[in-house]
Amino acid sequence: MQNQLEEKFHAAMLAIYDKALDLKKPYRATRFKQMVLEQGGKAAADKLLASTKPSDGFTELFMCGGKEALKLSVEYLVLQSPWNQLFTPEQLKIARKRLMDVGIAPPENVD
Repeated sequence: MQNQLEEKFHAAMLAIYDKALDLKKPYRATRFKQMVLEQGGKAAADKLLASTKPSDGFTELFMCGGKEALKLSVEYLVLQSPWNQLFTPEQLKIARKRLMDVGIAPPENVD
């Protein structure tokens, strides 16, 4: 990991995995966690955002906790400050579109 912000983002990616376990119907995103541990949080997010469609995990997260659970998605996380600094405008556009396509308002960018 190149810098402190990326290290903190890595920890935030692992934290959304842990929080998904606390949903009413727990979501165990084992492939997601493995990808983050093997590639690092930033590289894992880059890979997920490069896909032409949302990951199966995005759908599973919704199935386990409805729209509110999508606040635990990579798409929601990358739009938040300070993490949004790590991503390109195109990546942020993809994340925003995926959320809006299912009726989720993107997070406010607060520092």
